[in-house]
Amino acid sequence: MANARISADGRQSTLPGVIRVLYVGRQNRVVDELAALFARTAEPATEGPDDGEPAGGETPWCLEPIEFTAVTNQKAALHLIRTRPPKVLLVTVDARPNSRGRFCEMVRYRLPTAAIFAVGPARPVGNVHFDGFIQVPLDHAEVLAAIRQIQNQYASHVLEHGPIRLNVATRTVFTPHGQHHMTPKQCALLQFLMLHRNGVVRRQEIMEAIWNTSYMEDTRTLDVHIRWLRECIEPDPSNPIYLKTVRGVGYRLILPAPGEASGG
Repeated sequence: MANARISADGRQSTLPGVIRVLYVGRQNRVVDELAALFARTAEPATEGPDDGEPAGGETPWCLEPIEFTAVTNQKAALHLIRTRPPKVLLVTVDARPNSRGRFCEMVRYRLPTAAIFAVGPARPVGNVHFDGFIQVPLDHAEVLAAIRQIQNQYASHVLEHGPIRLNVATRTVFTPHGQHHMTPKQCALLQFLMLHRNGVVRRQEIMEAIWNTSYMEDTRTLDVHIRWLRECIEPDPSNPIYLKTVRGVGYRLILPAPGEASGG
C-alpha cells in the first residue's frame, strides 16, 4: 500500500474539522500532484487589493485541514473506510463500462455520506453513480472546487457547542476525549438534545421526536441511548456534567453558548 497522508500543516491532522480525502489508484503522478496541491492549501493566499481574491494565480487555501491518503488497491481502501472514514473518495477509472462499479457499490453501502469522484482521462461510461468527475491531467482549480463543494456541504450539517461537535451527515461526534461514529438513532438523539441545549426536555418529547411514539410504559431504549451518549461526551459518565437527569421529568444538555467557556 502506497501511503501519502498529509494534513494542511504537513502532518497527520487530528482536528475534528479535517476533510479526509482518499485516493484509490496506481497513478503515482496523480498521488504526487494531489499531495502537493493539498499541502499548498495550508498557505494563506495573498489577497488582491480590492476583491479579496488570491493574487498572482496563487492557490486559494481551503476552509478546513485536509488529510490525504493514497492506496493502490480496493482492500486497503475498504479497511480505511472502516477505520478512518473519508469524506471524499477519488477513484481511478478506465475506459471499460462500469469501471470500479462493484467497489463503488460497497462504498455507498458502508459510507453513504461520502462523495465519490471518478478520476481518469475521460468521463466514465455505464450506470455507476459518481458525484463528480476529475479529468487527468489534473486541473488544480477543478480539484479544489470539488473539495470546497464538499466542505460547504458538510458545514451545513455541523452543530458545535462548547466541547461537543456533531456532524449529522457523517453521524460522528467529536469531543476532547475522542470521536465516535453513531447509529442513526443515537445521532438523532444527540442532535435533538443539542438543538434544545440548556433547556429541560421531557422524556415523552424525546420518545415522540426520535422514536415516533407516545408509548411510555417501556423507555429502556431511551435509557440505553442516554447512557451511550454519556460514555461518549462526558469526562466521567458516572458523574455527568453535561447531560443531566432532571428527575421525574427528563434531561438537560448543558452546553455553553458561543463565546462562553465550558464548565461543570
